[in-house]
Amino acid sequence: MTIACWYDQWAGNLKGWPEDPARCVAKVYGGWYSLQCSRKRGLGPDGLYCWQHAKKAGVKEMPHA
Repeated sequence: MTIACWYDQWAGNLKGWPEDPARCVAKVYGGWYSLQCSRKRGLGPDGLYCWQHAKKAGVKEMPHA
């Protein structure tokens, strides 16, 4: 499953920024704009989330490192 997501779309930046496939797909907010999470992905549904956002996506147990 691929999530086509654009970050920081607003009136001053209509196109936003494309998803970085190496980083978690969760949107985080920096003031009045949205950014892509800066952590490495690999957990959660389809391996699209970091450890923190995988918990929010409903993962009950995290794999041990």
